[in-house]
Amino acid sequence: MGIFNIFNKKSDNESAATVSLPVVEPSEAKEEVESVAPVKAEDSNVNKPLTVSYATGWPIDVIYGYLHKNYEDKGFADAMVKSDLAFRDLNMSLIRNKILMVFREVNLNYDVMKQDLQVRIDNCNAAGLLTTVAEIEKTMSLINSHKEELKQLEIDFRNNANEASIPLQSYDCGFLRGIATIALSGAKGSVVPQVPNSNNVAAKQAIA
Repeated sequence: MGIFNIFNKKSDNESAATVSLPVVEPSEAKEEVESVAPVKAEDSNVNKPLTVSYATGWPIDVIYGYLHKNYEDKGFADAMVKSDLAFRDLNMSLIRNKILMVFREVNLNYDVMKQDLQVRIDNCNAAGLLTTVAEIEKTMSLINSHKEELKQLEIDFRNNANEASIPLQSYDCGFLRGIATIALSGAKGSVVPQVPNSNNVAAKQAIA
């Protein structure tokens, strides 16, 4: 894992304290996600897929990356392999369990951060470094707010509600579109392979 460094401001008589926090790197997420961030002008002519944009640099961005991922092309490709609803349900279960595991990993990451910060707060309190304590407590407050956001996102994902429903609903939509394509092609007397209507080049790849 990489290191997320938070540098606290120096006071007149105190040296800066450094808090080193572990953060999941994009490569460790093992999932390619289309970025929603604007492309820089100098890169606008480069014809290549973008990976997830980490807006905050905190572990919660990994969750947002998964929840923004559109699985419609994968659902379509799976339907071309086997247009059976039990097969669809199995694949949706795999996607769901994978994302729930990522929720657990990110929550554990934040718990480690909180433990590390609490030790530093206790040490700084004992040393009378009140300004440093105040800065670290701001970071602790941010972590707590992220934990609350994660809790609500996980509830929505489990209930397939709001924006957190995108992964499973997009897969279901793609799978049903694939079944409809097969049915229409069969009615015409031959099955004509069709390309998914999205630009996701990883449609036929297995879940990472």
